Amino acid sequence: MALLKVERSLRRASPPRSPRHDARTPADLPLELLEACRAASLLIGGPQVRRLGVTSALREEGRTMVALGMAQVQQAEFGRRVALLDMDFENPSLARAHGLEPWPGLAELSRGEAGLDEVMQPVSEGVHLVAAGRMPEMPSRVVADIVTSGLVVELSQRVDVVVADLPPLLGGGIGQLAARAFDDLILVVRAGVTPAARVREATSDLHVAPSVLLNGAYSSLPSWLRRLLGQ
Repeated sequence: MALLKVERSLRRASPPRSPRHDARTPADLPLELLEACRAASLLIGGPQVRRLGVTSALREEGRTMVALGMAQVQQAEFGRRVALLDMDFENPSLARAHGLEPWPGLAELSRGEAGLDEVMQPVSEGVHLVAAGRMPEMPSRVVADIVTSGLVVELSQRVDVVVADLPPLLGGGIGQLAARAFDDLILVVRAGVTPAARVREATSDLHVAPSVLLNGAYSSLPSWLRRLLGQ
């Protein structure tokens, strides 16, 4: 796995615990986060990235902020048209954070109840949000439909790059399934907080090796992360 570090000040700016304020608009994103997202984008191919999923082992690791940052960097640095997907069906936050409609979104799109033009809401120049949609009783079924139907591929044909805020990898299996729809993955890890065993467990069955983005940097890598990365 490749490693990137987010500066120490990002840890102070990480999303608070309240689910009603767990995402930020692009204008509010810390400079340190955007710099880390730019480095991450370059590491995984820059303007060649087509389908990028941002995930984490657990909740409250800064995953949603990184997804926002990656979307902004792809547009601002590379001039690309971006579709930002909220695939965290159990705790969607992106539509609320931007003051946009929570539906129709991915859930309706996967069921054939809405078309692409109906679900793509402009966030900023070159960036459109596809919200999670109306909360389904079985999120796993919606995720399975999205993965097996090739919906993400279809979306990527309408824009230059798709960036998704995915569910966490541990807990319920939805995160592992959702990750399969993406060619590239960023794994957000809270340095010194997330147990090494949980990171190993979360990444053991991924179809691609993720690039690791540390939320909270230290002068040297934690020993558990050095071992995980084979350093």
